[in-house]
Parts: sequence; C-alpha cells; structure tokens
Amino acid sequence: MRLIATLLITVAACAANLPAIHQSVDDTARAAALRSRKISIAPLVASQVLDVTSLYGTREMNPLLASPNGGFEEKGAVIKLGVTWAVVGIEYLIVRKYPRSKRVISKLNWTTGIVTTGFAIHNYAIK
Repeated sequence: MRLIATLLITVAACAANLPAIHQSVDDTARAAALRSRKISIAPLVASQVLDVTSLYGTREMNPLLASPNGGFEEKGAVIKLGVTWAVVGIEYLIVRKYPRSKRVISKLNWTTGIVTTGFAIHNYAIK
C-alpha cells in the first residue's frame, strides 16, 4: 500500500511539471509574440553597433556625444549603446506590465533597426 501511494504521488508530481498537451491558440499566439519581441532586439542592437562603428573617429555635431576634441569616440559610443540598453530594459518592463504591447514593441525595434542601419550606411558612404 505504501508503494502504491508513493508511486501515485510521484506520478502526480511529474504530471504537474509537464506542459499541457492542448495549449490554447491564445497561449500559442502570446508565446509567438514574446519570441518575436526577443528576436527583434538583435537587429536593434546590431544596427546601433553598426552606427557606432560608422561614426567612430568622425566629427560629432551632437555636443552630448562629442568628446572634448569634437569627435565621436569612447564617450559617445558608451552613451549611445547605454541608451540602447536602457530602451531595451524599459521595453522589458513595459511588456511585463502590458503583455499585449509585445507586437507593437517588436515592430518598433525592427523599424528602428532598419532606420539606424540606413544612417550607418550613409555614414560609411561619406567617410
């Protein structure tokens, strides 16, 4: 009797940890949107890094990003990439509080990545 009770408890504990076989369509859509947002962070960050490398060593018109000699160097790169990671962190907090915003944020990340890549290509063209 003790063995059967132990087996039942073990099976119940294992079954509780297994994912549901029949996930609802809504859960699948939410998981896809979350995955899409996570994937959209890669082009956002990659485009910012590409923009930083295209600007490095050139004259910077923005006084916040310019080094004392007027060029775009370490100070500007750290600020630019730091702001990017701050935006990613804020996006994470927004998605935690408002899960339905995943798709909009994903589209914004892709759009920002495309636009920033265009700026980087322009910067390389005028170097």
